[in-house]
Amino acid sequence: MPVGELVNANVVDGRVFAAEGETGPPGVYLTSLPSRTLPFVVYRAWKVPTGYVAEEIRFTAPSGVTAYRWGPKTRWMKGSMDLTTLSDLVEDAVFREVGSYLVSFILEGEVLGEVEVPVYLQAAPEKLPKEVEEGLRRSDVIWVGVEDSRDARPKGDRRILARARLFAQSDRHEYPAMIPSWFVYRNGRIYLLSRTDPGFDEQSVPGLPDAQELVVVTRRKGRDTSLDRFRAAVRILPPGPEWEQAAGLLADKRKSRAGPPADSIKRWRNDCVIAELTPIIPT
Repeated sequence: MPVGELVNANVVDGRVFAAEGETGPPGVYLTSLPSRTLPFVVYRAWKVPTGYVAEEIRFTAPSGVTAYRWGPKTRWMKGSMDLTTLSDLVEDAVFREVGSYLVSFILEGEVLGEVEVPVYLQAAPEKLPKEVEEGLRRSDVIWVGVEDSRDARPKGDRRILARARLFAQSDRHEYPAMIPSWFVYRNGRIYLLSRTDPGFDEQSVPGLPDAQELVVVTRRKGRDTSLDRFRAAVRILPPGPEWEQAAGLLADKRKSRAGPPADSIKRWRNDCVIAELTPIIPT
């Protein structure tokens, strides 16, 4: 005998859910592949006997692999004569595919319902929210790196690292494995240079070149305090015209550059990667 009955379920983009609630059209959005999704809400309406049950939700990608698993979590159910409605915001799902996903709703290890949810690749905006644009346009430095990798160690000039520690202390936050990094911002994308083998002539960004996602913290102009914090999907630019264009922008921005831009770019071709960061921010 089934544990209970799934009366209704939906998976809705967070922006749509805020406007239309659980009746909004299903859908999840990515700004890059692979990438963390934009926040979405999983809505369920259960009829289950009174008591605690273990609830789990699984997302199966079009290729058949389990792309994301939520729970199991213990939930209180009101009873078979009442409707238990639950809405959970998901902000940590990372998908590698677009298309139709199968979402399974599970109680006590038993699949009681499934729905299909489309996952879309949304064109990243060329303009970010005002406060993020301000933090990127008015400062020459952002803090960038990986999250929850406390064994990693920031690399770079000791004076810069001292400022990073001052920044973290001033905001009373810890940003493990992050460094202050010079960058270029263009049309909704952030471009970073990172030395593949750590050295003191150029910055080495924690996580690069392998990380699929980095954490970015912008700062207020002239102060070692944070302005905004967000995640960004990472794409390493391949050799070719795209790389050369980004390298030119970075060379022009490099304040401590010695010699003409062509000399720096020549050295970077052998020693560095250029990463394009796409901020994962609902707009």
